[in-house]
Amino acid sequence: MPGATLETVRAAIDALATMSRTDATRLWRIVGETLFTEMDRSAPVAPTLCTWADVLHAALTGAGAAELAAAALTCHHPQALHVGGTSLWISLMQRAGVDPAELWHAHSYELEQAVMQALDTDASTNTSTSTTWRAAEALAADLVLVGGNGAAQRLLDQAHTDIDPEALRAICAEDIAVWRTPADQLFFDPVAASASDARRPPKGDDAWVEEVQRAVALRKNTPRKLSPAEQLLVTRRREVESAMRQRVEQAARGLRRGLAIVRAAVAGSASVAAANMLTLMRVVVDRAVRGGSTSATLAGDAIVDALMELVTCADGLDPVLRAPVAMGLLRARGFAVPAAWEQEPMAALASRVLYRLRAGCERTPLAAAGFNFVLPLMQATADAGGWGGLAASRVAADDEYAPTDPAAEQLALVVDILGFHAHFGFDEAMPRREMLQLLIQLMAMRPTLLAASRACLEQLASEMEGSDGPAERAVLDGGLAQADSAVRGACLAALDFADMTDAPFSAAVWVNMGGRGTESVPLEENGELAATLWEDNGMEVQPALITAVVPFLRSEASELRTCAARAIGAAVEALAGEPNYDQLIDTVLSELKAAYASWLVRLEPDYDEFGIVVPGTQHRTDIAYARVAVADALYHVAPLLATSAQAQALVRFLVDDGVLGERAETVRARMLDAGARAVESHGAAWAGELMPLLERELAARDRGTTADDHVREGVVVLLGRLAQHLPPSDDARVEAAVDRLLAALSTPSESVQSAVGQCLAPLARRLSDAKLASAVEHVMSETLSAERYAARRGGAYGLAGLIKGRGLAALKRFSVVDRLREASEDRKDMRQREGALFAYETLAAAMGRLFEPYVIQFVPTLLALFGDPSADVRDAAQETARVIMAGISGHGVKLLLPAALHGLDDSQWRTKKGSVEMLGAMAYCAPKQLSMALPSVVPRIIEVLTDTHGQVAETARRALLRFGEVIHNPEIQDVVPTLLAALDDPASKTDAALRTLLFTAFVHYIDAPSLALVVPILQRGMRARAAKTKRNAAQIMGSMATLTDPADLAPYLPSLVPLLRTVLVDPVPEARATAAKALGSLVQRLREERFPTLVADLVAVLKSDASGVDRAGAAQGLSEVLSGIGLSRLEGLLPEITANCSSARAPVREGFMMLLIYLPTTFAEEFQPFLSHVLPSVLAGLADENEQVRAAALRAGRILVASFARSAVDQLLPELLASMHHEAWRIRHSSIELLGELIYRVAGLTGSQAEREREALRASFA
Repeated sequence: MPGATLETVRAAIDALATMSRTDATRLWRIVGETLFTEMDRSAPVAPTLCTWADVLHAALTGAGAAELAAAALTCHHPQALHVGGTSLWISLMQRAGVDPAELWHAHSYELEQAVMQALDTDASTNTSTSTTWRAAEALAADLVLVGGNGAAQRLLDQAHTDIDPEALRAICAEDIAVWRTPADQLFFDPVAASASDARRPPKGDDAWVEEVQRAVALRKNTPRKLSPAEQLLVTRRREVESAMRQRVEQAARGLRRGLAIVRAAVAGSASVAAANMLTLMRVVVDRAVRGGSTSATLAGDAIVDALMELVTCADGLDPVLRAPVAMGLLRARGFAVPAAWEQEPMAALASRVLYRLRAGCERTPLAAAGFNFVLPLMQATADAGGWGGLAASRVAADDEYAPTDPAAEQLALVVDILGFHAHFGFDEAMPRREMLQLLIQLMAMRPTLLAASRACLEQLASEMEGSDGPAERAVLDGGLAQADSAVRGACLAALDFADMTDAPFSAAVWVNMGGRGTESVPLEENGELAATLWEDNGMEVQPALITAVVPFLRSEASELRTCAARAIGAAVEALAGEPNYDQLIDTVLSELKAAYASWLVRLEPDYDEFGIVVPGTQHRTDIAYARVAVADALYHVAPLLATSAQAQALVRFLVDDGVLGERAETVRARMLDAGARAVESHGAAWAGELMPLLERELAARDRGTTADDHVREGVVVLLGRLAQHLPPSDDARVEAAVDRLLAALSTPSESVQSAVGQCLAPLARRLSDAKLASAVEHVMSETLSAERYAARRGGAYGLAGLIKGRGLAALKRFSVVDRLREASEDRKDMRQREGALFAYETLAAAMGRLFEPYVIQFVPTLLALFGDPSADVRDAAQETARVIMAGISGHGVKLLLPAALHGLDDSQWRTKKGSVEMLGAMAYCAPKQLSMALPSVVPRIIEVLTDTHGQVAETARRALLRFGEVIHNPEIQDVVPTLLAALDDPASKTDAALRTLLFTAFVHYIDAPSLALVVPILQRGMRARAAKTKRNAAQIMGSMATLTDPADLAPYLPSLVPLLRTVLVDPVPEARATAAKALGSLVQRLREERFPTLVADLVAVLKSDASGVDRAGAAQGLSEVLSGIGLSRLEGLLPEITANCSSARAPVREGFMMLLIYLPTTFAEEFQPFLSHVLPSVLAGLADENEQVRAAALRAGRILVASFARSAVDQLLPELLASMHHEAWRIRHSSIELLGELIYRVAGLTGSQAEREREALRASFA
């Protein structure tokens, strides 16, 4: 109102107040929106006369809660000034006597909508100048202030929904460019592009390109009429760009609005923001930051600003670390930060921050708000695998002080920090879900962190017990799908603390139950844990469970696929007897068929209508492993089929759908196994229905394709299996089936030939003698004389099947062994020799131990064939030896070994080479036989590595490599090349191998083949001259003792213990200490019975006149050995120890006094009951006439004081006080020294600390 006077303004305000008192609701409905618009348009003409706050005060004089809620946004207009530092809106509520909290509860929906609608502005709006935006942010801040946690949660839930990281990541650079282009313009001109493409000459014509560019520039502003086709192109492009623009606009609006709510929450109440830090960080980090570069482009500095505002509410976090944590997180996620924060390398920044955090959290763990802010940086560190990893090639193999891997250190620090906060798992304000995810991730990516991460995971889960929710349980349940069985075991142990009774079943738990019966120790253990969980939580097997398990068949972890296949079979079996069991089987078969079809992807790319490759369809990967898992599931379901129709459906799936002819041989073989099991399980009942299906396929016209050939081969095998169930009256069909099987033996497929051989065994019993003789003669002829390799190989399988069916008597009846011996000695025809080897191989595999006597007789011939001039014969000899060794008994190994080992001493290199080949084949023995043979086999092979004949040495290397191939320990598998290099060149490669083993974290049991390769390296290391090498070898030995089966390690003890005893007397103290600990670990693991004279031998060294170093080593070793045996052994030996401390011979007194130095530190608090027995001896030794004895006694006294100053001061103090009055001055002197040490320890000080304090006090008076 230009020219308005003070009286006029006051009159207008009074009129507003009067009208408000009369009908506030109607008044606000009339002037509410007008006031906001007027405040936007201009400020009052005469600010000295009144303010907009005065106007709002008058207009809301008679307002109640409803009117104040409606006026909330207007009251937060930037022009509406605060009153006395208080929000205008809140002051109006106070004047009206309205409780702000009650107003929020009554009108929360309207207030929330007012904020959201005001913030839902065009993404191009300048928020710093938009009064509506600023008013909405101010209102949101006040809502958080008055509504507390309830208001914050509602607003943040909306923010969480608004920011869509998936949509943000789906936006590309072209989308952003289109969005920034005005809506009435096209970013991409399809007409110009089409014309340019039509006139484009061959590639490389730069002059033409420049000409076109100049012409386009000249015509740029010259509009022309578009043809209908061109107009259609433009219309379609506008539609495409409009959709792109809308998608970006929607994502940008949601991002800006979500960040605005975060800022408002912090501005409204720091305490409320701290209490809701978990939700705030999830909005900013899990939603906005996860949007990646698109978030940075659309939000500008808003994300950085939001984090920097949030960090002010991170209670407990050191202010010095707040900015580094925020900047480190942004850098880790690829966001731009101020240049000053780019100076420090990311590895240095991460290490510095994490070290500081660990040190601070160890003393005082962070509050929930501070920890919520820090956790995303730790998560980013884990996602990156740490920063600054060292290249292994840059670290010298013999560098004892080579720098450690900073990336590994950072991840270890993350685990430590998580561990310091695991005991807060009961607090729902902690990021428990994220902590669980991070721990599972760390276990999966770093085996070295498995133990610490698992302990932290279990503690966190135990603290959550009773307060865990679906989100936490879902994380642990998801961890059961990890590839590593150790990680799955940790998650199962953690789930033991969770309440899963509200879930009808857990597919992941049921899948892990499938590990039972697999004969794999980790899978068996996990299976038992899962079964306990299933029973404790009252879960039930339901048809829906099978559907939920099927996706696990595609897991990349072979263990999980195996468990899932077995779990499907177990679920079907558990539901047997249910009313709808037949329908259940139909459903399961349909789901497995559908899974197979979806995982049988075309490897060729797809093409569109113009013949152009469809993006994303090239370079497809064949996931044959998933189809193998489907076949495994069918194999377990096959015996459970309920009707003949289901069996026929399975056979049709295999045959008519061409599954037996699919491209992957592993899938074909396993599908054939599934079909064979179905036929064997139900053939007796449904042979009449199944036989016509198979015969019809064989009678069909051969299409001549490879796939069809595979199908027909599979059908022959199934027909052979089915023929076993034909009635006795149908022998003619049996003989016909045998003829078909014999014809199929020439198929060039090992799996088909093996299956045919298995089919022939039961059918051979039903053949007439004449037919059997004819069949045996046929396969013998094929085995020894056929031209084709496949025919000879198939003949051997057929021979093994027929002989197995009729038993050992058939061997003699048909002179099989004699004919094979003659063939193996045929020097003219290699086919005879190779065929004989094939026959021995298949007979040994088919008949097992029954054929073992003939194998022993064949060994000399086999050794000779290892050096055959024909490479094919040599290969066959190796394969035969492998199969023989895989099935040989312990007695057979004892009979074979002498002959094989004797050959190593032969002067003929061919004989020596054959013996090495035979010994190398022992890698395939059964575990029990292998562990028995390895201690004597591997050292002899290692000796041959230096043979003068190159072929012998190379054969020895291959033999060792064969042992490396059968290692089951994954950590040793990774370093097999390094170990073999050390065995081949021990002089220069032993140190490198020891360092590799030293920095390998062993989390799986070390099997016999692993020991066979590692122990010789350890023996070489402990014989070395360098103390560092001996120490490393002893340390590895001690670490491995706890992860080895005692039965596997026992054969090596006669050589290892003397070597450890040698290191025990090394002049270097560190080497002695390491050897002592290793010896203690061995005794603890293998028990004293395997070391019957060890304690006595070490005591004898203490009593001898050996050097001081020898006695020190024996004392330290004895203390560790006694610790490994137990307290009872120490208690029994203690009288002898104290008696020898006062022996007449000074070396004896010194030796046993040294033992008292090490016993307290070794036994720790367990040694406290023996203090009263040893203290007199120690104090008496302080006055000994021998200086070495006195020095040892003083060291022992100091160790006792340092170890028990707090826990046993009542035992130490009287003895020391009494000794201060002893007649011997040396005892008095040492007692005073020990008493002073005791006082310092009790006070929590050290002597050096006290001396520094005294010096500081003197300086203050100087």
